[in-house]
Amino acid sequence: MSRESERTRDLLRAAASGDDAALTELYERHVDGLYAFVFYRVGRDPSLAEDVLQETFLAGLERASQFDPARGSLHMWLCTLSRNIIRAQLRAARRPRELAATWARIDATLAQVFQALADEPLGDEVLAREETRELVHMTIANLPDMYRDALERKYVQGDSLREIAGALRVSEVAAKSLLARARRAFRETFTTLVDAFAELEPAGAATSARAVKGGA
Repeated sequence: MSRESERTRDLLRAAASGDDAALTELYERHVDGLYAFVFYRVGRDPSLAEDVLQETFLAGLERASQFDPARGSLHMWLCTLSRNIIRAQLRAARRPRELAATWARIDATLAQVFQALADEPLGDEVLAREETRELVHMTIANLPDMYRDALERKYVQGDSLREIAGALRVSEVAAKSLLARARRAFRETFTTLVDAFAELEPAGAATSARAVKGGA
């Protein structure tokens, strides 16, 4: 287990034990990414997303002893906990048909998005699409700081390689290598999130999402 994974596990357990500072740090670290995951899955309903978010954090604290960093990140574990909560909330809101229609529209764009991710993970093809914008932002939020900074400078701010190297205080060769690693990390994380979303869909929509990804 890495030092960071061990620290994350200990932070969760401390928060579950009533440590206010640990709870605040845990919440600030994960609220944005988890909210994006939930918000996207409940049809962009802010009120419903807030309800699911709070229930998910409570479930995480109650089940803190079950978190195993060897099996995945805390973020993905929290997303997993949110799945049943989301299903229950959507059943109560009686909105499965609306969300299935939303995913049919999203599936139609995923193949093009995956093609665009190969070389320019934050290119116009990805950023311009409303259907996948939240996924992009969530992906960025879950990358290590160096990767996130490098990608945002390159693809959002439009910095040159020399400017990136200067800002990060590394050589241009090191900056180029960092960008390559950051692109791979972005694509892998984006793909993981799409897979996680597909597991939440009705059977038809999930099959469609996987088929789109497989053909990309």
